[in-house]
Amino acid sequence: MPNVFDYTDYRKYLLDYYLAKKKDNPSFSYTCLSVRAGFKNKGFLHSVLHGRKNLSKSSIVKLVTAIGLKKTEADYFENLVFFNQAMDLIERTYFCEKLKSISHPSRSVTVVQQMRRDQYEFYSKWYHSAVRSVIDMYPFKNDYAWLAKKVFPAITTKQAKMSVALIEKLGLIEKKKDGFYKLTNSNITTGSEITALAALHFHKAAAHLVEHALDTLPREKRNITGLTLGISETMYKKICDEIQAFRERIVNLVQDDKDADRTYQLNFHLFPITNVSNRQ
Repeated sequence: MPNVFDYTDYRKYLLDYYLAKKKDNPSFSYTCLSVRAGFKNKGFLHSVLHGRKNLSKSSIVKLVTAIGLKKTEADYFENLVFFNQAMDLIERTYFCEKLKSISHPSRSVTVVQQMRRDQYEFYSKWYHSAVRSVIDMYPFKNDYAWLAKKVFPAITTKQAKMSVALIEKLGLIEKKKDGFYKLTNSNITTGSEITALAALHFHKAAAHLVEHALDTLPREKRNITGLTLGISETMYKKICDEIQAFRERIVNLVQDDKDADRTYQLNFHLFPITNVSNRQ
């Protein structure tokens, strides 16, 4: 049976559980599980798995009992449901922290859980990417005070040291025999739900960086502009495609820059400032 602690999407867990049971017993069905859980609507569970309905607190209790999850597993599953179904950043962050605090009963933390925590930390803090970029451009050994000041706005020496340790743990940099760090060609991936939440925190932090740049940098050191546009939904989608194409062109340009000596943050913001849900 699948290990619930390895999942960041409860629907994916339930589907894998169903497929595993089906493999062991070909006569097993959604109806069987629904009956076992005491759901009056035999099609309810099928709708949940395909994203058409959500689970309530009482439905969760019935389902974990039917599946046979132990207490810690049930706690994880319940918070996973609330995390996946949360509608705003505060709620999602709250339940994400709850998930991170629940450990596998037979081990302090599963390998998957620990990797997920490290990846979440990397994606959610803006300065980890900046630290990695500095290490790519300058020879770096163990001068964390220098590294902290090289990041703008400056971070603490402790943050710089912890950032290097995290990035190395994720395999994005490695320490050579001479003691200097170098970038690897590795990439990191995690559950899309965790990545999406971390990205929201990153974008919020990036927005604050824009404010800091406006307050502290002269105009010739920054390029911050804006447009107010009256557009349709169709044009919005076209502009999004143009932004994506532009991002790809920028990436290609940067890859050919052999003289890089600084790190910039480039943000794209396109959002409504009128009520798009009410045309009256």
